[in-house]
Amino acid sequence: VRFAGFDDAWELRKLDEVAEFKDNLRIPVTKSDRISGNIPYYGANGIQDYVKGYTHNGEFVLIAEDGANDVMNYPVHYVSGKVWVNNHAHVITGKNEVLDNLYLSSLIKSMNISSWLVGGGRAKLNGEILKKIPINLPTLDEQREIGTFFKGIDRLIAANQRQLEQLKTIKKLAMQKIFDQEWRFKGYTDPWEQRKLNEVVN
Repeated sequence: VRFAGFDDAWELRKLDEVAEFKDNLRIPVTKSDRISGNIPYYGANGIQDYVKGYTHNGEFVLIAEDGANDVMNYPVHYVSGKVWVNNHAHVITGKNEVLDNLYLSSLIKSMNISSWLVGGGRAKLNGEILKKIPINLPTLDEQREIGTFFKGIDRLIAANQRQLEQLKTIKKLAMQKIFDQEWRFKGYTDPWEQRKLNEVVN
């Protein structure tokens, strides 16, 4: 499937040819030493906390190095602005006018990263291995089209996820109130009867 107006062949490139790695700026901070603030603190699986200060400022793609909760749905996060990243996530950014970060984020999410992992119980995505992962690269304009498309879907998912969580909360409260008989539907005032389960079910 291609967007209208794009028919140029895609090029296969190694990641370190088209992206810059910013792992050297990462700083791990134990929970007891973090100063509370409004900057997201990222680990392998996403935001772990909110802190004062930052390690990176710009547009980046964070890819779990080790400690991923799900190796089949590998943790990849697009971030923009000020963030603090610890040593459990790789920090990369597309080279200017070569690789779009939204495109890269969606592309990496679509890949089966498990075949690139090393180690036993705590699988790790080694930085040198990550640099050599081959990626398909269309023109920059097509990358931007693709990246924007998936960003729109992600926003829709996030909006629906918030609504889902709200409905779950409402349902939980309603079940508690209704079955405790604190809330009654209009027109019902008869007392409830207590029975043993085996008296009313087969």
